[in-house]
Amino acid sequence: MNIERLISCAKKATFISVMLLTGFGTTAIAQPDFSGFLELDKRFVTGGDSTYIDNFYNQFRLEMKAPVGSQLYLFSSLDFRFYDFPKTQSLIDLERMESQFPYDLSVWEAFIDVYGFLSEDLDIRVGKQRIAWGRADKLNPTDNLNPNDFSDLVNFTEMVPSWAFKGTWYFGNNRLTGVWLPGITPVLLPKNGANLFLGDAGTFDDELQLPEQRPKNSMFAFRWDGSIEKWDYSLSYFNGYDDIPIPVKMSLTPPDPPQVEMKFPRMQVIGADLVTEISGIGLWAEAGLFLPEEVEMVSEVNGISSRETQFEDEPYVKFTLGGDYTFSNGIYLNTQWMHGFFTERGAGELNNYFIVQLEKDYFNEDVLITLGNTLEVNEWSNLGYGFSPELTYQAIDNFDAGIGAFLVWGEQGTLLDRWEDLDQIFVRFRIDF
Repeated sequence: MNIERLISCAKKATFISVMLLTGFGTTAIAQPDFSGFLELDKRFVTGGDSTYIDNFYNQFRLEMKAPVGSQLYLFSSLDFRFYDFPKTQSLIDLERMESQFPYDLSVWEAFIDVYGFLSEDLDIRVGKQRIAWGRADKLNPTDNLNPNDFSDLVNFTEMVPSWAFKGTWYFGNNRLTGVWLPGITPVLLPKNGANLFLGDAGTFDDELQLPEQRPKNSMFAFRWDGSIEKWDYSLSYFNGYDDIPIPVKMSLTPPDPPQVEMKFPRMQVIGADLVTEISGIGLWAEAGLFLPEEVEMVSEVNGISSRETQFEDEPYVKFTLGGDYTFSNGIYLNTQWMHGFFTERGAGELNNYFIVQLEKDYFNEDVLITLGNTLEVNEWSNLGYGFSPELTYQAIDNFDAGIGAFLVWGEQGTLLDRWEDLDQIFVRFRIDF
């Protein structure tokens, strides 16, 4: 099946599915607009003892936007991730299409906007949606309503949409946003790579405990956006769950492997951010005060139980400071200081990350060169370093072709130390439509 037919079939499936889900007749929607992208990606892992081709996914995203009258708006998107290598382990797998051509398919976003709901100053959005909070460049300590998407090691700043009800009240140039989420959506981890982000705890059997589906276990948040002259700011409050689980019980009866129960701890986050521009220099600051719940760990070894505090309820602060500037010779500079990675929690467990990115285009903007640098400082002594150069050919409208690398090194105790064996070179092709 060629790409044009794939897009056409996906469009029809998306349109029909949304109509059935929402109950709208086709005559109620005026001129639905389809867009999306196809990205083909190949990774060559060079770290460790040998070089191999990673079975990383290719991605096809189809989006549909449709106004429904003057006060309604409909948006939906399908995310289709397909792999190049078969997942066959027996002869019977050769009879299954899903084993020969494995894929992941999901409804990425699907929501309805209602403008002027009950009042001309109130808009609501209901459905599966991405709610992005914070003004730092992708490294946002106040962005806690959606779970992290760590499925791509090279692009680990993405988030996964989740179901929510959002209301926005407008007060002149200011606005107040309230969000209710019925439950937690956990973090999305890379296939066979949980230890890259959560650490290697050895071999064990685990069981996750999701909060019960009760109103008292839902999550909510508020945010006020305002501006004072050239300064834009926001203040926010989040009451919900950490999307990364933590062990709460361990049972050990040799020679069986340990049995570990994990849960998602409650937390509150009080956030603030600020952004401005001075003499062409963009500046931003963002911080979150985390108020976690205390978590106890119960250990049972040969039937003997003990209890200890696994995680203190001591407040801690994560922050990001940064700025960007474009020089007269066309070089773009973006630099940020991130205190506390997404997976780090606890006052004594936050490392510092200094990220510097340089960009410059050549040949009438047909070629873009990007140099990304990351310095990790653990307790201001142990160091980690990441280097990610990329060359992108962009001379053809709506088409990019790129080649790059993701190279890391780290001393023991750093996050990047866990990633050393995954140094990689990647080649990608992307078309937007």
